[in-house]
This record gives sequence, C-alpha cells and structure tokens, in this order.
Amino acid sequence: MSSSRLIKTITYIILGLLLGMMNQKTRAETLVEAKRLLECPTPPEVIRALNIYQEHLPEPGSERFPLLVGLARTSYIMGEVTDETKRKDYFEKGRYYAEKLLQERPNSVEGHYWLALNLAGIAQMSWSDGLVLLPQILEELERAMALDSSYDQAGPHRVLGRIYYEAPDWPLSVGDPYKSLHHLKAATDLAPNNTTNHLFLAETMIRLRLPAQARVELEKVFVADQHAICKQGIEDDRQRASVLLENSFASVDAPKD
Repeated sequence: MSSSRLIKTITYIILGLLLGMMNQKTRAETLVEAKRLLECPTPPEVIRALNIYQEHLPEPGSERFPLLVGLARTSYIMGEVTDETKRKDYFEKGRYYAEKLLQERPNSVEGHYWLALNLAGIAQMSWSDGLVLLPQILEELERAMALDSSYDQAGPHRVLGRIYYEAPDWPLSVGDPYKSLHHLKAATDLAPNNTTNHLFLAETMIRLRLPAQARVELEKVFVADQHAICKQGIEDDRQRASVLLENSFASVDAPKD
C-alpha cells in the first residue's frame, strides 16, 4: 500500500471514530432532554420525549437497552396523561417495547416491571381485559420484585399492594387487604420518601379500620418528597391525603357528649 493510500485510510478511520463519538454525544444529550421533558409531563412533552427515544433507537444487535426502557416507561406515562380514546394505544405501545426488552434481556427488572404496568393500563380499559390480563400482571410484578424490589421507588410492592386493594375480593378476584398491607408496608420501608407509598398504605389501613396507623401514614405524605413519575404527583398525593385526613377521621375526632 502506498503512503498516500495509507494516509487516506487512517484519515477515514479517524473521521469515522470522530463521527461515532459525535453521534454518541448527540444521543446522550438528546436522552437527557427526553428525561427533562418527563420531569413534569404534559401530553405534548411526553409525546416529544417518546419521539426522541424512537428516533434514536438503534437496530437490534446494538446496545439499546436504556432506550427500550425509556420507550416502555414513556409509553406508559403517555397512556396515563392522554385522553380516554388514545390510552389503550399507548399502553399497547409500551407493552410492545417491554416485550422487546425481555427478548433482549429476559432477566431485567425493567422489562418485567414495565410490561406489568402497561398490561395494567390495558386492563383498566375494560372488565374483560382485566380478568384476562390479571394473572400475567401479577406474575410479571412478582418476577420484578424477585429481581429488584426497590426498582422505581419500590414499584413492584407498591403496584401489587394497590392491586390487592382495588381488586374485588375472592371469589370474584384476587382482592385481599392484608396482602395489600404487607406489600405497601414493604414499599414504605424500601422507599420511605415516596409519597404514593404512604398514601396507598394509609388507604389500606383505613379499610382495615386502623385509623391511628393510617393517620401516621397520611402525615408522612407531607414529609416525603419523591414521586415515581413526576413532581406534580407529590402535590396530587398531598391533596388526596388532606381530603382523607379531613373526612376519614371525623367520627374519631368528634367530641363525645
């Protein structure tokens, strides 16, 4: 090989490396922007974040795990904040990306967790969907919990606890306030700064007629300063806690004749 061809070859290699580094930097900066958009998400911001993740998702065979996690999570968030007619479409999209996650990393807590949450979103849309999907939702959450029970601020325990609270009791479904209590206590132990963990635990305690303990948990909602999705969720949880403190203990606090 002549010296001129060798110089050209080296130049092309260097240029290729530089372009690759620039692309990586651009991708990293763009992903930071996507995360920023989700800090206090409105539907337009969530759609923008979703588009960013989709635009930068590489082909299979490349390292794309963080992007698939972002897509599964952001699709779920969009399903939560969009209007009723579009919710199922976004949950289905999140399900698709979570299943891709599990194809590429079968033992990832992220894959099992976001699959469970997007399936739960779909299940909310109709009673029949809920009956069909509930066993898989519980299974995915149990697997996520076994892999990392602290993920998403104790998300596996929080969601399992809420399912056991909201579902009808046996034999109609799997509802069980004592199982709810178990999981939500675990959630508050693992992530005591999450407002929703304390709020959900308080609601379960109210159902179980544990008013003194419920009051303690409701008061902790005003001390905790984290939320699994966004900062606005903290204020929403605190408003709900205020209502419960005002209404749920009126008979307990009323002066006796």
